[in-house]
Amino acid sequence: MSTDEISHMFKLVALGDGAVGKTSCIKRYTEGSFSDRYIMTIGTTFALKTVEVNMPESEPVKARVVLWDLAGQPTYNELRRRYMAGASMAMIVYDVTRPQTFLDIGEWFTKFITVCPNAVVAIVANKIDRADRLVPPESGEMIRKWLDVLHYETSAKTGENIDSLFSELVARAIKKQRKMGSLDHAIEGPPTGDIS
Repeated sequence: MSTDEISHMFKLVALGDGAVGKTSCIKRYTEGSFSDRYIMTIGTTFALKTVEVNMPESEPVKARVVLWDLAGQPTYNELRRRYMAGASMAMIVYDVTRPQTFLDIGEWFTKFITVCPNAVVAIVANKIDRADRLVPPESGEMIRKWLDVLHYETSAKTGENIDSLFSELVARAIKKQRKMGSLDHAIEGPPTGDIS
């Protein structure tokens, strides 16, 4: 797929507490791979994905997405805020085996939407393949209604709902961009300085 066929460029940020599966969701989507070994994200990492999205009212749209994987640890608060700027989409991930990660969703949402009020947001219940699940699906449905966002139940390990999640995020971002009549959001790196 050549660059001149791409009509939209978007920035997506992955947010949520440490070890909820943000990196695993991105790797499953962009590389089709999964590792059980946990490696903490230091600062930020990113991946690129070019996708074709079927839009109901028009021809399929080719879009390029830069997926920024932001470390969940509190020490990276300021770095995260800088990397959120200019994002068209966010996925806020929680681990269904760790209720505290679900309880923290509201805080993650507020931090993001303050920086990017017009972005499309998905709340993602990850690790649904696990037998030791503690956060029921009803809790996710409740937060979907409360925050008026997308909600997906996923497993980065099996790949369940991963492609659907990202496809809907991109489709919603395209619709929102068309509705707002804005220019494509710039794909931004760090506003100042290097990744540390």
